[in-house]
Amino acid sequence: MANDARGSIVLTADMRAVIRSAHLCFAATVTPEGLPNLSPKGTIRIWDDHHVFFLDIASPGTRANLAVHPWMELNVVDQLSRRGYRFFGHSTLHASGEIFERAVRIVVGEEKARYPVESVVLLEVHRAAPLISPGYWHVADESAMRAQWRERRVALEREFEDHLKLQGVFRVDR
Repeated sequence: MANDARGSIVLTADMRAVIRSAHLCFAATVTPEGLPNLSPKGTIRIWDDHHVFFLDIASPGTRANLAVHPWMELNVVDQLSRRGYRFFGHSTLHASGEIFERAVRIVVGEEKARYPVESVVLLEVHRAAPLISPGYWHVADESAMRAQWRERRVALEREFEDHLKLQGVFRVDR
């Protein structure tokens, strides 16, 4: 991963592909009291060669933490490939303005959904490290891993849907 003159890294093609494939990432921040906080984020996107962003939709804790401690880490993993990246860097919050408007437009344009966005979190990536499942010790390559987990996900999703039906939360017609 090449660093540029500012100290941020340049996102590689593979990093970009993993980010685009991820439906969810996890944001690690630190509370004002110094305690760890981990929060799921479902709108991660690439901003440019050095930045990623997500929409702050329902994240008052993350927003409060970043206002005090702007350094954070995002973990992004492709669920089927069971690999991804840890992105560490400095964040900025944008509650209005050009960055806010453009980021909201990007996500709404892709997802065709309107969210009550409080702010946009823009992360300048200073470090990135790969995340790779130990499952690769037993599986030949990434295509085999994806096939194995695609098959397994069907059973896991069916099991969870059955659980939801028992709870009366979810109705599935098969």
